[in-house]
This record gives sequence, structure tokens and C-alpha cells, in this order.
Amino acid sequence: MAKLIRINLLPVRQGRKREISRQFLVLCGGVLILSVVVNYVLYEHVNGEYERNVTRLNQTQARITELEKVIGEVNNLNARKKEVEDKLKVLNGLRKGRTGPVKLLDALAIAVPKKAWLSEFEEKSNVARIHGTALNHDDVAELMRSLASVVWTPKGMGRLVEQRRDAKTSRVELLGGGNAIEDFAVADVGAFFTNIELRHAEQRETKSTSGASKIVDFEIGLSVNYAI
Repeated sequence: MAKLIRINLLPVRQGRKREISRQFLVLCGGVLILSVVVNYVLYEHVNGEYERNVTRLNQTQARITELEKVIGEVNNLNARKKEVEDKLKVLNGLRKGRTGPVKLLDALAIAVPKKAWLSEFEEKSNVARIHGTALNHDDVAELMRSLASVVWTPKGMGRLVEQRRDAKTSRVELLGGGNAIEDFAVADVGAFFTNIELRHAEQRETKSTSGASKIVDFEIGLSVNYAI
């Protein structure tokens, strides 16, 4: 009867287990190393982005500071400009107060026709009101046309003689110094009286030594432009 040969396989199995364990540990170590490398790369990327953002933020803040300084200087200039403008307004007001009434009287003397008489004149803030009488309504209309014709030119006050439609120049009779007639650019000619409006006109009878007659009482509103 043959004898059976017994082989002990336990050491082989244990060797295989140790080999599998070793491979598993190597795999875990590789995964761990890969994780560390990936995390390091991500950290460097995020950290670099953070530093770039901080740099841009600092640059932006520095730019804002510079702009605030510029804005402060501009505000100071605007404040100084307003002070100068306010002073000029005061000076212009004083100049108008000194020369305005004289110019206004000259303008009225130019404008009032022979058959119209002024009885009352009021002015406030360059807005005026005229009361007076005239022989008839045509004389009132002539007064309004005459008021509208008084103009300013670079050479002083004058009377508008001719202003053609779409013309580049206006013909003006200068007052004083021989009453010469000259042509001026339309932009250089400005009306002394504007917004001329007939507010009231009523005809009434009046008695005199020569008998009864009719006259017209009128009120005219207008604005005064004191050219400097």
C-alpha cells in the first residue's frame, strides 16, 4: 500500500498574504503621496490667486486715495470759482446800480414818440412797468415798436434801422457822435427792452381850453437788459 505525501501549504499562503499586504501599503502610500502633491498644487494656486487679489486690492485702494486727493483739489477749485462768481455778481450788481438808471433814461428818451407821454415808471429786478397817455392807439403801437428797436452794440446804444430775415448783419443807427449808421453782426446786437407787452389801453375823453378830445391811457410791461 502506497504512502501519501503530505505538503504543508501554510508558508506559501502566508507569503502571499504578506505580498498582498505589501502591495496594499505601497498603493496607500502612493495615494497619500499623490494627495499631498495635489493638495500642495491647489494650495499654491489658491495662495497665488489670493496674493494677486491682495496686490490688485492694494493698487485699487492706492488709486482711490489718489483720486480722492484729485477730487478734493477739484472741489476746492469749484469752491474758489463760486466765490469769484459771487464776487463778480456783486460787482455787476453795483455797476448796474450805478449806470443802469442813466442808461434806462437814455433808452426811454430814444423810444418815446412825440405823441406819447409817460406818467409813471416802475422797475424791480429788471422787470419794468410803464404808465402813460397817447393821442391814439396808433401812437401806443408806435411806442411799443420804438421800445423794441432800442439795441446794444459794441459801440454803445443805438436804434435798429434794418434787420432782414436770415441776414448775418443788422443795420443800427448809433446814438451820439453824429448818429452814424453802421452794420453789426447779428450776434453783436441785443435788445435793450424785451418781453414788451401791452397790458392795458383805454380811450377816454379829456377837456381842455380848446375843447373836448380823446386820449388813450396805457400800461406796458417789459424787461430791461442792462448791457455791460
